[in-house]
Amino acid sequence: MLETSLSIYLIIIFDGLLFLGLAYYYLKKPPKTINELYGYRTRKSMSNQEIWDAANKRNAKDLVTYSWVLFGSGVLLWIFQIPYAMIVHLGIMLVGLAIAMYSTIRYLNEHFDSNGKKLK
Repeated sequence: MLETSLSIYLIIIFDGLLFLGLAYYYLKKPPKTINELYGYRTRKSMSNQEIWDAANKRNAKDLVTYSWVLFGSGVLLWIFQIPYAMIVHLGIMLVGLAIAMYSTIRYLNEHFDSNGKKLK
């Protein structure tokens, strides 16, 4: 059986902590104005300031939840010494980011029309 070294597990756990720290920073200091560099950037989210604020608030909450899952899965991979831990971790990371994006898109579609007007 393939053994994964301790350094790989430490990288995986650190990665979860890094995502958690960045997600909390994003939650506490969301971008104030629409910009091309920082924040949840899609055509719809950048269409007006109200959508921008709602999208970034929602996405930040989703990323904090996802980051806890990523960190927890890293700890579990280490505890149970799962083979190919880095590949499993990468899969969890990609699926989590996709779910966070989908959740934010769905939230925007439920609360704003295609012209950017808030639904009642």
